[in-house]
Amino acid sequence: MNTATIIDVIISSEVTKASINHIIKQHHISQRMRRKLKHEGLITINGEVATWDTLVQGGDHVVIALSPEQEFDLTPMDLDIIYEDNYVLAINKAPGILMHPTSTVRTHTLANGVLHYYKDTNQAYDFHPIHRLDKDTSGIVIIAKTAVVQHAFEKQTHPITKLYNAIVDGYLTQQYMSIHLPIGRKEGSIIERCCTQLGKSAHTDVTVLEYKEKRNLTHIQCLLHTGRTHQIRVHLSHLGFPLTGDDIYGGSLQWIDRQALHAGYLAFTHPMTKEYIQLRAPMPKDMQQLLE
Repeated sequence: MNTATIIDVIISSEVTKASINHIIKQHHISQRMRRKLKHEGLITINGEVATWDTLVQGGDHVVIALSPEQEFDLTPMDLDIIYEDNYVLAINKAPGILMHPTSTVRTHTLANGVLHYYKDTNQAYDFHPIHRLDKDTSGIVIIAKTAVVQHAFEKQTHPITKLYNAIVDGYLTQQYMSIHLPIGRKEGSIIERCCTQLGKSAHTDVTVLEYKEKRNLTHIQCLLHTGRTHQIRVHLSHLGFPLTGDDIYGGSLQWIDRQALHAGYLAFTHPMTKEYIQLRAPMPKDMQQLLE
């Protein structure tokens, strides 16, 4: 049976005797996950099958696994992996790729590709995105390899720093602006969002990087302080400067056939190792060509 590793740990030599429950509580495990592990977990100690009541001691190798929560089809995919350790996978996602399967698209999503990669590299892990990018937005996404790591990210007080490169239609004369406009669903649409006082607070900082006067485009950098759906796209469109290629929010399709948006820089405190990690991903060719 295919399983996903939840805990893989060597017990500290200082421990004389401890319960499995005690070990689990020390590893950022949510109460819901602890219940699931107790009733469905597969436990081995030093390679031998054990039970929830088995006691462990210093030097023991404890592995606890579950059947994976996602049973997606596996799709071979050329993943641009920019960081990986035992807990986290960071990928520079190409435009045109969905994060995970939908009711109509079952294969060739990032989830299908990552799970295929795990199988290829003999890693018993699952797909737990820490944040998401729209299908046609490129750039860095972080995938937690287990629900435990995902929960540890959620419990952190340190926010993830996210910087995006964007190219908008028009000449944005204000060199810097801090946009505070709440965002909610657009009435009558299940996809579109809009700026509305009935929405949730949203904060985007925008800095102008360069102008492309011949094409009437402005290259900007956006710092997200919140993570609302379509936040950058909605904020810039509301101000009259839609992302070029973003026809949903009024952008021109003259130069590019997808929204010119790329998550190029991401920094975070690793919830397991406490290391501060900074990741960068260059803009894809379609956006680079707009600026050449």
